[in-house]
Amino acid sequence: MKSITRALFLTTQIAALAWVSVSYLIAVYSTMRLAQPFPVVELSQQAITTILGVNVLKVVENIFEHNNSPFFGHTKESGDTYV
Repeated sequence: MKSITRALFLTTQIAALAWVSVSYLIAVYSTMRLAQPFPVVELSQQAITTILGVNVLKVVENIFEHNNSPFFGHTKESGDTYV
């Protein structure tokens, strides 16, 4: 189950970053080549929200998964590496 969650996390992040990058390229092309300014905010707002939302959820998951106290306790000691 953890590998599925990690794969979904990585896929979502890569897709959202690609979406933002492409929207900036469209805006630059529109402004430079077509001489029509195009607001980037409209193209990438949903992707940026996705990036930030997923990152916040991953941080919260790691806090509660890798600590032995319900509220920001001590880090569990083990040989595992955490991602």
